[in-house]
Amino acid sequence: MATAALPLAEHCQFKSASFEAMHHRLNTLLKPHRLRRLSRTPVSGIICRATLHRISINLMRIGPAVDVWPGTLEHFYLVQIPIHGAVEISHGEDRVRCAGAVAAVISPAERLRARWSDNCTQLIVQIPRETIESRLFAQFGRNPQPPLKFRTAFDLDAAAAREWRQLLDFAVRTVDEGGVFSRDPLHAELEDLLVSSLLLTQPHNYADTWRSGGDAAPYYVLRAERHMRERLALPHTIASLADAAGVSERALHDGFRRFRSTTPMRRLGVLRLTAARRQLQCAEPGLTVSRAAAEAGCFQLGRFAQAYRTMFGELPSVTLRVALRRRA
Repeated sequence: MATAALPLAEHCQFKSASFEAMHHRLNTLLKPHRLRRLSRTPVSGIICRATLHRISINLMRIGPAVDVWPGTLEHFYLVQIPIHGAVEISHGEDRVRCAGAVAAVISPAERLRARWSDNCTQLIVQIPRETIESRLFAQFGRNPQPPLKFRTAFDLDAAAAREWRQLLDFAVRTVDEGGVFSRDPLHAELEDLLVSSLLLTQPHNYADTWRSGGDAAPYYVLRAERHMRERLALPHTIASLADAAGVSERALHDGFRRFRSTTPMRRLGVLRLTAARRQLQCAEPGLTVSRAAAEAGCFQLGRFAQAYRTMFGELPSVTLRVALRRRA
């Protein structure tokens, strides 16, 4: 298959006939791993890579059949979609042949080994673990424990999976063509849609809870959360939230503890941090951490930075710096 006919051909970052060079580039791009050549088929290494916001979409071909031992991925999820050839995947206790209409979703917590066939070409979506887990955190108000794990085999013939693949194809086209959905501010929205629809489409250990919107929470919990989201910067109190929800303070506390495993004010804090992060990730020139924090209702900057780091694993200044560097 000619390079020009491949998805993301305009974003080719690497092309080589050297097995060692290909291995080195894959080590750098994904993570250090063992790679063993299994055939004499010539190396025709290609890596095309484009990034929406935090999610990267990759087109990879090695050439000869290979065994790959990356161990656990740790920091990201992968969705592997076959374009040509097959990949035999051993992922924890799962065994999947990724070929034809069968793709694979690789979760970070399970050990991975893969065998690529000759001239195998794969479209690989790389999703940072934090991106998915922060989406779950925003939905449920708590970190997923145990960690999120998808079913490995991804049947692209299923109706919902076909829709997700169509959405991915749209993302690839808009990236290839430099469309408006590949740029600020819509690229983050497209990315969020890809993640949210994957959580709805592919079975995982939180699927039932996700489809029900977190839990079958009573109207007053949902009403309080809607009030929070629409007025994040207001100086809310438990009394004002209870008034907006139309119940007593005790009933509101009990509802949040039962259905969100937290308190109303802590839930408000999560929503504020999530909103601030979204703004920092989509930063326009001139945005500051203090402004993003204030617009989300966080007015004590030192406390905000500490809570942000606890929730997302990095300081807000780092999020802002990465976003601005990406725009440059």
